[in-house]
Amino acid sequence: MAYSQKEIDSKFNLIVSEISEGGKLRHILKGLKISSNTFYKWIESDKEKEKQYARACEDRADLKFESIESDYMESPQRDPETGKIDSAWVNLQRLKIDAKKWELSKLMPKKYGDKQETTHIFENPIFKGIDLDVSENNGSD
Repeated sequence: MAYSQKEIDSKFNLIVSEISEGGKLRHILKGLKISSNTFYKWIESDKEKEKQYARACEDRADLKFESIESDYMESPQRDPETGKIDSAWVNLQRLKIDAKKWELSKLMPKKYGDKQETTHIFENPIFKGIDLDVSENNGSD
């Protein structure tokens, strides 16, 4: 189905808005009966749409990150007879938080990943041009 530019803009803005509020792209597209190929063509043809989509994905990740706080701030479930905190509930909360952290580390590794990589290249002029590979000589000489 061919869309007019006005329809594209309207549908795209709706999609981006729903993503920013935590929606999943495939689910949104399915509801609007838009193929993912069509959506990605819209993004590829317009740099501004590409930026809006990227920002919406960042907003969705930030929303998920913020939901972690609500998970750990939730009042624990207690056993009605003893009043003790339900250990199964605690484990479920831990699992939910760990799953969200893992998902965030995959969606936005630079922002929410476990490790930050720093690269430092240092070239010592003393060793320049010298082959330092000593893997062949393992001390058996």
